[in-house]
Order: sequence, then C-alpha cells, then structure tokens
Amino acid sequence: MNKKWMRKEGQKWIADNIISEDQLDLILARYPDSEDKGKVTGVLPILASVLIGIGILSFIASNWGEISPIARLSLLIVFMLGFYYSGERYLKAGQRSLGTSLNLLGIITFGASIILLGQTFNLNAVDARLFVFWSLPAIFYLFRDRHKLYFFLIGLLTVGGQLYSISEFQSFSYLLCILFIIAVGGFVFLYPSTLKSWIFTIGLSTQVLMFITVKDINLLWFFLFGFALFTSSLWVEKRVFKQPFNRLGTLIGFGFAYGLYFLLTNEFSSDFELPNPYLFIPVLVVLFALSVVRKRQENLYMHAWELLIFMPFFYLVKVTEPLIVGIVYLIIMFVYSGFKLAEGYRNESRSQINFGIVLFLLVCLMGYFNLAWSFMPKSIFFLLGGVLLFILNVFLQRKKKQILKNGGPHHD
Repeated sequence: MNKKWMRKEGQKWIADNIISEDQLDLILARYPDSEDKGKVTGVLPILASVLIGIGILSFIASNWGEISPIARLSLLIVFMLGFYYSGERYLKAGQRSLGTSLNLLGIITFGASIILLGQTFNLNAVDARLFVFWSLPAIFYLFRDRHKLYFFLIGLLTVGGQLYSISEFQSFSYLLCILFIIAVGGFVFLYPSTLKSWIFTIGLSTQVLMFITVKDINLLWFFLFGFALFTSSLWVEKRVFKQPFNRLGTLIGFGFAYGLYFLLTNEFSSDFELPNPYLFIPVLVVLFALSVVRKRQENLYMHAWELLIFMPFFYLVKVTEPLIVGIVYLIIMFVYSGFKLAEGYRNESRSQINFGIVLFLLVCLMGYFNLAWSFMPKSIFFLLGGVLLFILNVFLQRKKKQILKNGGPHHD
C-alpha cells in the first residue's frame, strides 16, 4: 500500500466529509508502506545479479584453459552485451533496481574481460590504465541514471586502481586521480548529497596520502593538506562540502597532534624529520591568512581557537627538547577538545558535542596510556583506565542530555 497516495486521496475524503482526520490516521496505520518494502525488495535483484555474475565469471576463469581464444572473446562479449541489453530493457520497463544491477554486471564483466584477455594473450600491464578504461562506462551510467551504485563503483575503481598501481608498479596514476576528482567530485557538486560528499572527501584524502607516500615526501605535508581542507571549508560555497572538509581536516590535524605527542614523548623522536621550512612555512602562512581573513569576514573571532591544532609546534624541536614539545601538543589537544565541547554545548548541537566528546576521550586515553604504562601493573592499568574512561564518558553524556533537553537536536 502506497501511503503517500492514500494520504493524498484521504485528504479529498476528509474534504467531502466522508471520513474524519482521526479516521484517516487509523486507516493509514493499518497498512504497511509499499515504499519501505520496495527498498528491501530492490536490494534482492542487485544481490542476485551479483551472485550470478560471480558464478559466471568463476566458471569462465576456472575453465579458461579449455576454451579457445576466439571462443573466450566471443563468450565475454556475449555476456557483456547481454547484461547491458537486459539492463536497458528492465530500465525502460520501470524496474530500476534490476536494470541498474544488470548494467553494473555489464561494467564488471567489461573489466574482467580486459583482465582475462590480457592474461590469454600475455599482455603485460605497465600502469593502472586498465582501471581508467574500466571506469569510463561507470561514469557514463552515473551521469545518465544518477544511481548511487555507479557512484560507489567509480570510487572503488579509482581508489582501488590507485592502490593497485602503487603496490604493483610503485607509481602514482595522475590520470586516475584526475578521473576521481572530475567524476566523483563533479557528481557531488552537481547533485549534492551528504554521504557522497563524505565519500569524495575521504577518497580525495586517500589519493593525496598515497601520492605523498609513493613520492617519499615528508608525511607532514599531509598535515598541511588537512589544513587546506579545513581552510576550504571556510571558503567553499557549496554547503554539502563544508562539514566533510571541516571535520576531516580537523581529524587530520588532530591525528597528527596525537601522533606527534606519542612520537616526541617516547624513544622515537630520533627518527623525526621536519619538512623543508622554505617550502612548508610559506604555504602554511598562506593557509593561515586565508582562514583568518574568512573568519574576520564572518565575524568569527571567537572561533580562532580552531586554528590552534594547525600551529606548527613541531618546529620547536630545533630549539628545545622533544619531550617538552610533546607535552605542548598534549596541552593543545586538551584545550582544543575542550573548546570543541564548549562550542557544541553553546550551539546545542548533538553532532558537535559527540565530536568533542570523542576528541576529548582520545586525548585522555593517550595521556593516561603514556603516563601510566611504564610503572603501573598492566592488569591495574587496563582496569583503572577503563573505569576512568567510563566515568568520564557518563559525565559528558549526562551533560549533553542536559544541554539538549531544551530542543538542542533542532540545531544539528
């Protein structure tokens, strides 16, 4: 039963004095919504098609040596065209889930065909160009049908292809990176969605991290990328990008502070290398300037503490002991997470409070771990640490409920 249609018709019955508003509510409550069922049943054709496709491809792969090259090529083309043709027919018939799943299998078969044919004719790959060609039909269907499955597939192919390129060829594919930005980022820009914007932001960060790793660049440049993400969140006009850029940029900055505290307060400080200050510092200054200018334009002077986590305190190791710098980072993390919590309480925002609680608990955990691990019996260490974190979490959650009691969730 389609409740949306029934509710619309019911309003006409009420206008004609056939039934009352209360009677309409009772009628609607008796019937389940077919849209909810559709969400479940729509998944079944996708799962069925994927399982069938895996079975077919497994059969081909296991019996590949017994089939002649011409027959192999013909068989793969037949399967691929069959999937595409069936998918288009079901789409025209209005069965979107089944049609999409069959087109998806056509794309998967297309990529698998290239791989298996390459093995048949002993074609040696020298880069990840395969994944570029494999992504092209998925991009076509994504912008034509706008289905999320194509979006996830493109993300998987571009990021997975990049991982393959690095592991197999020790090279970064600029083409895959550009394809990811244009296809995935462009789709999010044209058709905004919170989940998809998070996937794009995480995927872009993964691409940048892989680039830094394969090029053997100092890892602190990824810290600078996190600051660039945060700064972009202040300037970007599209609202859908603001929270992912801000949150992930903050997490990267906080993660580096977390790691630097552990590194500098233990025996690993001798392995610590700083990036070239003549390149790093100018970029950092530009990002700080852009952030300050934007906050000034929006009269957000009270939010200047957000830049605290991106201050390059690690350069202090040149003038003082690494242990002192590590303690500075611990203090900065406590101050930052405290401000984050206070901001959430002030705005009565559940998401901001939860984010602040997570950051604060992580800092407490690291501080406790670093302080008590060396001299406390391990059983007492874990027992006491768990109890302290539990008590602290209960206190913070109770405080959150008190703050949100007067309508806080409306500010999320």
